[in-house]
Parts: sequence; C-alpha cells; structure tokens
Amino acid sequence: MVDKEKVRGCILLSALKRFSHYGFNKTTMAEIAKDCSMSAANLYRYFKDKAEIGLCITKNHFEREHKIIIDIIERKGSPSKKLGQVFLALVNYNASEFDNSPAIMELVDHVCTNGSELIDAHREKMHFFISKILKEGQQSGDFRVSNIDETAKTIAFASIPFHATPVFLLLKCGGHTRETMQEMALRVADLMVKGIKKKKK
Repeated sequence: MVDKEKVRGCILLSALKRFSHYGFNKTTMAEIAKDCSMSAANLYRYFKDKAEIGLCITKNHFEREHKIIIDIIERKGSPSKKLGQVFLALVNYNASEFDNSPAIMELVDHVCTNGSELIDAHREKMHFFISKILKEGQQSGDFRVSNIDETAKTIAFASIPFHATPVFLLLKCGGHTRETMQEMALRVADLMVKGIKKKKK
C-alpha cells in the first residue's frame, strides 16, 4: 500500500531542490515527477499544480519555524532572554534554510503574490508567540506592558528583517554575514526588552 504522506514529502523535497537551484518559473511538473521516479500524471494525483506545491513548501517552512519558537517559549528561563533567543533563532533558521539556494526568490515572489492567507496566518502566529512571552514577563514582574497585543505586533514587526526574505536578501545582496545578522538580531531584541523592562524603584 502506498504511503501517500511519504510520497507527498518526496515530491515537496524534490520540488524545493529544483526551485532553489533552477527557479520556480523554470521548473516543470514533469521535471519534479521525473525526480520522484513517477509519471507526470501520477504527480497530479497528489498536487493539482506547481503553485500548490510552492505553497505547501512554504507552509512546511513556517511550521518548522513555529516549532523552534514554541520550544524556546516552553524552556525555563527569563522572558527577556527568550525574546532574544527568538530573534536569534529566526536568523539561524532562515539563513540555514536558504544556504545554497540562489533561485529561491522566485518561489518567494510566488508566495507573496498567491499566498496572502498563508502569510497572514504566519504573521498571526508570530503575534501569538510574542504575546505569550510578554504575558509571561508581565506575570513574573520582568515586564511592564500596558497593551500586550499592540506591543506584540510592534515587536513582531521589528523582527521582520530576521525572517526568510529579508535574511536571504541581506546575506546574498546586502553584504552581511550570518554573524552580523545574529549580532543585529540580539541588539534589536535588547532594545525591545529595555523598552518594556519593568523599572526598579
């Protein structure tokens, strides 16, 4: 009996390799099918088109990122440190994901154009994660935040340079190294923490 999830995983992995090195636009369903040792007709049993494959790859990317952040939130430690760890994790995860992916921006462009719901859901997740850290800090007395929701949105916005597309552009085109991005992530997180840290009397 065919393990459909295993086959889907093989398809997504093969497609990602092609999107990363040859570009989303040049890659065909026939090429992806060949890489998976199947016919193009069989490939369409799992995905209706290349666009759907691209969105599924992105969804998986976001889900892996979310698991990393959840792990940070659930660890023991101060909320202040957790915020810095989240920013640093964003840099490390996305830099690793886009290593040796010269043509990945075509997939990014596709998702930006056709995956607004996916991006919005990811954004909401980031707001939720940061809100959890803020609430923890509020309860422990580390933070003093008048409006957790608005503050979480502001901090999430400040984290944008450390997400997938900005990291790719800054590393490949902006003359930055992973080390400089890591340093900047920690600096930004530190500024955020200083702004919400409860002042000692």
